[in-house]
Amino acid sequence: MAYISTNEVKEVRKALKEKFGKNIKFSVTRDHYTGIRVAIMEGVMDFYNDGDMDHTDKYSGRVHKFDGYSQINHYHTHFYGKFASLFDDIKEICHTAPAKAEGGRAYYDNSDAMIDYFDTAFYVSINVGKWDKPYIQKAA
Repeated sequence: MAYISTNEVKEVRKALKEKFGKNIKFSVTRDHYTGIRVAIMEGVMDFYNDGDMDHTDKYSGRVHKFDGYSQINHYHTHFYGKFASLFDDIKEICHTAPAKAEGGRAYYDNSDAMIDYFDTAFYVSINVGKWDKPYIQKAA
């Protein structure tokens, strides 16, 4: 059953600070005891003008420009161009840091969606900004 403790979330928060320092400000929260939600709130990266964060609606063909909030598909980070390595690093920290906490568990995912079987240590959600608080770009 998916579960993540407060101590495991604290380890993720600590590891993100160690890796990225003061260049990026994160919001790291536990989501309904079953997952971890990481949001990039501030940083020097220009998500607004680069175009790598824009996406095209596959039905209408309309291009949606990045407006300060985006949910990241961490299974396919290659969609995000030069930001792919950033999202890969965040995902890796989310998968490895919880095991360092006292009583922490190693990440695993034995899920098989074809037979509707979901068995994972916990779920990971990565966002840029929040729905009610957009990403803020700082001067480098």
